[in-house]
Amino acid sequence: MAKSTKSHRDPLIEVVAVFAIFLGSVFAFGADTAQPEPTTQPLVKRSYVVPTGKPENLVTHLAAPWELVFLPDGMALLDERDSGTILQIDQQFNVRQVAFTSTKPPCVKFCEGGTLGMTYAADRIGNQLSLFVFLTTNADNRILKYDLDKVDGNWQLSNQRVLLKGIDRSGKSTTHNGGRLAIGPDGKLWVSLGDAGMRASTSQSWDRLGGSILRLNLDGSVPDDNPHKGSFIWAKGLRDTQGMAWDNYGNMWTTEFGQDSWDELNLMQKGKNYGWPYAEGLYKFVETPLPPGDPGSNAQGTPNNPAPQPNITEYPSTKELMDNPKFTAPVLSWHPKDAACSGIIFTQGSLISACLRGGKLWVIPVTGNQKLGEPQAYFTGEFGRLRKAVLAPDGSLWILTSNKDGRGGWSKGGESSLDDRIIRVQLKKVYY
Repeated sequence: MAKSTKSHRDPLIEVVAVFAIFLGSVFAFGADTAQPEPTTQPLVKRSYVVPTGKPENLVTHLAAPWELVFLPDGMALLDERDSGTILQIDQQFNVRQVAFTSTKPPCVKFCEGGTLGMTYAADRIGNQLSLFVFLTTNADNRILKYDLDKVDGNWQLSNQRVLLKGIDRSGKSTTHNGGRLAIGPDGKLWVSLGDAGMRASTSQSWDRLGGSILRLNLDGSVPDDNPHKGSFIWAKGLRDTQGMAWDNYGNMWTTEFGQDSWDELNLMQKGKNYGWPYAEGLYKFVETPLPPGDPGSNAQGTPNNPAPQPNITEYPSTKELMDNPKFTAPVLSWHPKDAACSGIIFTQGSLISACLRGGKLWVIPVTGNQKLGEPQAYFTGEFGRLRKAVLAPDGSLWILTSNKDGRGGWSKGGESSLDDRIIRVQLKKVYY
């Protein structure tokens, strides 16, 4: 049985913002000095949700599933990154092929490109649904738009067109594409982009789309209230963002892959610069190759950035650590081996993030406006690499595994390490 447990106190999980740690709500129940009778108003407890019970397999024999979206009728669409296949999953968990976005993946081994993010919206008169798909081609990254219709009880795609093309992508390895799509509370299409392996030339340039968060109108035009007139770019200075979510206060949270020292949870704000490649986590980024055989080494070498001391509870000077006071520091940072968080959602007081290299599900309580509680880890090592968690219409959580993505498998109990799947887990409220 999978056991959901709170993570141990681990120096790898260093909370580097000033954020509230499970503070109880403070309510002012005014006492009338003339009539000191106690109030009868009940105390309202605050809560968040965590996984509970035994996880169950819903769909197996998938290959590098990347995104899953629930449609208005309760069915879901899921895409497989490398094959370019879009699948339909009905309420009985039957799987049916809907479409191919591409028949020729741009890369195979250690690939980070292909058919990535999906989302849908009703953006035409008559409630016509549109499906938006992020795709890596041999020339670029681009966003496709389809008409989404239900015919004879099944969903189908038609009228493919390119909403946005020419998004930066790297060479044959197609690294750092980002690729997450989401419809924000404002009804706009939001896009997360990586630096395409080009670092400052993309992430620090407002003339290049890479290393950014984009914000588009659903027809592909630039919103009038974006930071810079005529530009899709909302924020800059990002290495590879693959998670976006909005809490009940309207705050936008993103998960970003660092290089080898620090991954980030960012509070995304209009027109801000988040520092890559001059900063990783809270620290100035200094890349120094590690000796051969070092656990953190790779072909490109890894940064040797200083680790924060235990029990840091407030920001050090961003100017001191990043050499640029204009950079915006992350709210939370932790080591990639504990994180590499790809997708993130918000539901019922919790930010929930599925993490790849860490092989765990992080739950972070939202305790107030821009305030977070202590992160809690679930399913560590239970299912291998986790790509995305999605809230289902019945209130359960569907989790996508990603063990066939070329980044390593998983072995436990004799089960296949390369059998990607959808896992369902129930949620329960925790009051504080």
